[in-house]
Amino acid sequence: MYARYDYNAGASISNMLSDIVSLLTGTTDKATLSASCNQASTQIISQVAAGWTLHDASAGTNMQCLKAPLADDASAFKYLCVDLNTTGYLFPKVYEVWDATGHAGTNMASTSDSTSYNQRIDTSNGGSLYIWASARFVMFASQTAAGWASTIKPGPSGIVERTRYLPWDTPAAGWPPFLWCNLGYAMYGTLGYSPRHMQKDETPVTGTSASLTAGTVCFSTLAMPSGSDQKVPDGAGGSTIPAWPLMGHNASHMPLMYGEISSLCDIWVIPDNMAATHDVLSMDGKQYSVVQTNGPTESMIIRKG
Repeated sequence: MYARYDYNAGASISNMLSDIVSLLTGTTDKATLSASCNQASTQIISQVAAGWTLHDASAGTNMQCLKAPLADDASAFKYLCVDLNTTGYLFPKVYEVWDATGHAGTNMASTSDSTSYNQRIDTSNGGSLYIWASARFVMFASQTAAGWASTIKPGPSGIVERTRYLPWDTPAAGWPPFLWCNLGYAMYGTLGYSPRHMQKDETPVTGTSASLTAGTVCFSTLAMPSGSDQKVPDGAGGSTIPAWPLMGHNASHMPLMYGEISSLCDIWVIPDNMAATHDVLSMDGKQYSVVQTNGPTESMIIRKG
């Protein structure tokens, strides 16, 4: 699912929260959204289902908790709390587990409540919130008078699911294969924070220590090759923009990747200076949104729709 959610000056936080949750739980008709939504310019594309269900409507003040099943275990879930409680911000809080009766979570992913790395909201003047989602991930990016996305490393932020690369990391073992991620921070080097992962000594680590460094086929180097043409042959006499997968590792905790997110979430790195934010690129017959990450020349692509 892709949505450009435009909200009016003077928008109600409670209305915005209700609209965002509606979009993530399957609403495809913008006419059903609240009076805070500018329905004329709002857009929803739902070739892929948003894939989330409401888990706790009373998770907290101006906060609701959603869940979606894991790719390799439909009986287990990842948890995302959409939190608009802090004036001027949307926090996509990521938890390993959320108790819908006690309204409390376990092991919040570090930085998922950061004003620096999450999305700005401007209810006074109105703005836009871009949302990409499937059962594997949710990404938010804001556009306000203050600028694009987050204040530091200005990229989309949210929850992403990863594959499991390590032999001990099985569904039965129960390690959460998902993390909070800011794509600008990922381009800079930190893919994000897991609610909990294992160290080499087989003990768990949480909080700020549970960081995953962004790794791929050296995308930071390949994005600036010698020469001016960063495209590759397409095999049909033309050329195409290459896209590289995002992987997560922490060399001080484990001498191998924990997994990659691109094959599950359809989020990929492209070379610098190839496209502008909101451009639409085609890859393998699918449409992708170009999003700025870290700096104005650095971009990733996310499946649009």
